[in-house]
Amino acid sequence: MLTPEVMLALAAELTDAQADDDAQSLAAIAWRLYSQVGEHHAEIGRLRAAIHAAWKQAPAPSPPAVAA
Repeated sequence: MLTPEVMLALAAELTDAQADDDAQSLAAIAWRLYSQVGEHHAEIGRLRAAIHAAWKQAPAPSPPAVAA
């Protein structure tokens, strides 16, 4: 999960890799970020599906009572 601590560590790694002109490290960091995004995207998809299913199963609201 991309917590603030993980993001700070990645930023430091990116800075070091860029300063060292280390393309292999940059590629590895990019792959880790891509993986994290994929996990988050999958979680968003699961949440959307659950919300959609709950929405479809929710009982219809009762019509308002007619005042006499």
